[in-house]
Amino acid sequence: MGEVMDAREEREELILPVMADEDRREMLRLEEVGGLPTQIDRSRDLFFRFLLGCPSRLDLLGDLLNALFSVRGCPRVEQLELRNADLPPDGVNLKESRLDIAVVDELGRHLNVELQRENHKHFIPRGLFYLDKLFIEPLGNGEDYGRLRPTIVICLLAFDLFQGEDRCVWGFRWMSPEGKLLTDVQQLFYVEMNKARERLSEIWRRTKSDPDPELTDEERLRVWCGYMTNDALGVRLVQEVLTKDKVFRKVNAAEQSYWGTPEYRYYQLRAQMAEMDRKAIEETHLDEATARGRAEGRAEGMAEGVAKGRLEGRLETARRMLAHGLAPEQIAEYTDLSLDEIEGLTARDG
Repeated sequence: MGEVMDAREEREELILPVMADEDRREMLRLEEVGGLPTQIDRSRDLFFRFLLGCPSRLDLLGDLLNALFSVRGCPRVEQLELRNADLPPDGVNLKESRLDIAVVDELGRHLNVELQRENHKHFIPRGLFYLDKLFIEPLGNGEDYGRLRPTIVICLLAFDLFQGEDRCVWGFRWMSPEGKLLTDVQQLFYVEMNKARERLSEIWRRTKSDPDPELTDEERLRVWCGYMTNDALGVRLVQEVLTKDKVFRKVNAAEQSYWGTPEYRYYQLRAQMAEMDRKAIEETHLDEATARGRAEGRAEGMAEGVAKGRLEGRLETARRMLAHGLAPEQIAEYTDLSLDEIEGLTARDG
């Protein structure tokens, strides 16, 4: 595919969410006063879909996928076609799904590529849900199971999913504990991008002696991960060093087009503000829960202290009554202590 895009391709790459008039006025005001972001965040969904989910740039997505598939020993892709990223519910009031990027390759494999910035307790079940939804999506009522196609979900993670492990690329299939493969029609890949970028310095040092290095697929994957996570070395490799690489040269051109569009900068600002608001709310809820726990603990402690004080008072009264020769039965009647508690006092004080 050539470097120069025609008018249709340019319109495709600048598809934006519908902007309300109020948002547009606010965007123009911020642009005038210099209030829009000045630094791109490449880990945002909007840029991710812009860069890799546009028909005119599917070769970039193919390069990333082939780097991953080569590392995992999977068949490479030669041709990709975008699919509808909206998965409809298969029943009344069931959950709808929207995938980040959905494509099908020349082998008929259905691929879903997701970018995940943060971990959460439902992350793994969510990935399995998407995998199953994408797998059964081609099958209509009464249709043959032969319509089901191999399905792969690729999750690019900006966090460490498996703590304490050096490996950065993980692949999962249907397999028994003894290692017997049942089927590979469903596969789930996790790429821990923070781990993948750890060896970028080795690539950087190699470029000092070879300004135009031929990267291995593993090295390409590491560069992609560094770039997508805003790693300074990864960004410099893409923008300053690998300038003769046609894929990364096209990545640079796409980023310039994206960041030169004020609407995208405004939407990044909105996303950042929404994320900060969400985190502030979560922190507030956590602080409130902690305060309630402390208050409940203090109240419980006070109640225990009062109860203990009352018991000590009754025991002291019982001691004085014993000293005056009253019978244990009489003391129990006046103090609400049991005979065992009173006899215990007699044993200790005797």
